[in-house]
Amino acid sequence: MFCSICRTEIDTIEKAIDEGWVPSFYDGDTEHEFACPACSESLLQFGDDAEMELKPEYRSKIVYRQPEPKKNLVIGVAIVESRPAAENN
Repeated sequence: MFCSICRTEIDTIEKAIDEGWVPSFYDGDTEHEFACPACSESLLQFGDDAEMELKPEYRSKIVYRQPEPKKNLVIGVAIVESRPAAENN
């Protein structure tokens, strides 16, 4: 999973919990998933409703990075029957 703000990646939810990642936060009325400890410490605060939200000075000013689209790779395999040279004649 990735931080919605800086795109820092972490392997597992367990690691994210241990390291203090925020599971979701709001930018105005828009909810975003996951914020790493560095971003959450500097950019987020608890709102009046006890939900994490962007600090007022950052609201509507963050450009959220989209994850890189996963590319599907196609692998082709060709199977050719091989015969000894004597059988080819």
